[in-house]
Amino acid sequence: MPAFLFGVVCVLLRLTDVWSWWALLWTPVLLLAVGTTVCEWRLSAHPRWQMGILEWLSLIIAHVGLAASLFVIWLSG
Repeated sequence: MPAFLFGVVCVLLRLTDVWSWWALLWTPVLLLAVGTTVCEWRLSAHPRWQMGILEWLSLIIAHVGLAASLFVIWLSG
C-alpha cells in the first residue's frame, strides 16, 4: 500500500504544477486542524450551552476568521 500511494503522489506531482507540492505539504496540517477542532467540539459539548456572551462571540469570531482565511486561500488558488 505505501508503494501504491508513493506512486500516486509521484504521478500527481509529475503531471501537475508546482502548487501540488504545497497542497501535499499542507494537507496533513489541515487534517490535524480539522481533527483538533472536532475533538474540542466533542469535549465541550455539554458545557457549551453554559457559556457567556463573550465566549460565544469569541467562538463565532474565530470560526468566521477561519472561514475567511480559507476563502482567501481558495480565491488565490
